[in-house]
This record gives sequence, structure tokens and C-alpha cells, in this order.
Amino acid sequence: MEVTPAQRILSLSHLSAIGVPPPQFIENAAFGGFDAVGLRVAQTAQDRGFRISAGSSLLRETKSALSANGMRVLDVEVVKLHPGSSRTDWSAVLEAGAELNASFLLVTVLDDDYARATENFAELAELAGAHGLRACLEPMIFSSVRDMSAAARFVVDARGSDAGLLVDALHWSRAGSQWSELDAIAPELLPYCQLCDAPTDAPAADHNTAITEARTDRLAPGTGALPLVELLRRLPQTAAVSVEAPSARSVTDPRGWTADLGRAAREVLRAATPAPSPAS
Repeated sequence: MEVTPAQRILSLSHLSAIGVPPPQFIENAAFGGFDAVGLRVAQTAQDRGFRISAGSSLLRETKSALSANGMRVLDVEVVKLHPGSSRTDWSAVLEAGAELNASFLLVTVLDDDYARATENFAELAELAGAHGLRACLEPMIFSSVRDMSAAARFVVDARGSDAGLLVDALHWSRAGSQWSELDAIAPELLPYCQLCDAPTDAPAADHNTAITEARTDRLAPGTGALPLVELLRRLPQTAAVSVEAPSARSVTDPRGWTADLGRAAREVLRAATPAPSPAS
């Protein structure tokens, strides 16, 4: 398998081809040169994904595909904290993450009651830790936690949690974020990021347009206007990279799209890798 520049883990987010079942998705990701995957294991009327329950044939097939292709699971998603959230909403995702030996649990917040949301998040993060997962909060302008500065405050206020933050290049730009906001965050809170590209890096003017773009209309890394190289250079060199780029091609040609995403992501990683110092 090709070595990822700077030895970063290069993962493929399930949203990049959400209609593909996990075993085939893993095979496609390996074909595309990725060394890990993120899996969407929530499946409700509102959340696309695949329920991978203990003892199921899908779990066995998924584990077999991981082993056969030398792959690992970087993260599982997604837990959405809403006003009525409780442990029963989270259990299936946490159990699947534990079964798959995932590293991270992706979390979003859809509850404007700050005290309740931080309390629920702290409980979720603790429970995730008991399942071997580190909860990571992803800010989005159409969620209750809009940007990285707000996310950093939120995680601190959820006292006692060992949670991290997930910076997504598209959401970062659409929130109109500044580099100073990212630089102010402790490196240990930034274990991984999500990359894609877009025609413009301008802040979003409309939430509905931003939602549609995020879910269905992203570009391959390095083919648009987002400042991906600068973003990677400001993150810890150990931060893993997950490519999340749903598009029309992710539906019509998921295997070919996955291969293109792998090539594009490695080019961006190469550009972001500092040149070696001259020998003294």
C-alpha cells in the first residue's frame, strides 16, 4: 500500500459514497489507496447509514473486509444531540464502534439549550470512552455549534470529557472562520480533520444551500478554492485525514470516484508536507 505523506492516516468518510454497503465501501477505499474508513452506522428515518449490530451478518462481512484489505475504522458516525437525546439513542452507534475497534465517534449538536446540550455531550463522551471511542464534536453553521471557536468553548464547558474537535474544511470556510481561531485551540483537541473542496471559500449566505452542498455537492480535494494546504499545515502533523466528498459521481460511479478522491487527497498531502531540511 502506498505510504501517505507525513505518515498521516488517510481515511475515506462513508458520506463520500453513502449508498455503498460497508464491506464493498471498504474494498473500494482500499482500491483507492486509503488505509482507513469512516462508517455511517446510524440508520433511522432521518439518518442514512447501515445498522451494524452485534452478531449480525453485516458485522461479520464488514470485519472480514477490513481484515482482507488491511484496513481499519477511523471513526463511526453520527450521534446527533437533540433536545430529546438519551443513552438509548446512542447505544447502537457506540456498540458498533466498539465492535469495529474505531478510534473516534463523530458528534453534532442540534440543541440550542446550552446547559442541557453540554451535559448530554459530557455523558456521551464518558460513555464513548467506556467503549474505546473518543467523541469528537463537528461544528456546522446549520447546527447549534456553528464554528470551531464555539466548539472549543463547548467541549471545555462539558467538564470532565476527553472529547476532541473535528474540523471540516467546508464547514470551516462556510462559517467564515479565521486562522487565529484554529491557532488558539490546543493541538491535543484536534486529532483528525475532514477534507473536500468547493468552488469558493466564501462564507455561506444561506443555510439551505449550505446543507445541500455539504450533503451532495462537494469537490475532490485540491480541485477547488478551499485553503486545504494551509489548513493541514496548521493542524498537528499526527492529525488523521478523512476525505468527505459526496457528489453526483459518488452515486453513479462510487468506485471510480473513490479512486479519484484517493489520488487527489495524496496530492494535497504532498503539497502540505514540509520539505526536508538540508543536511548540515
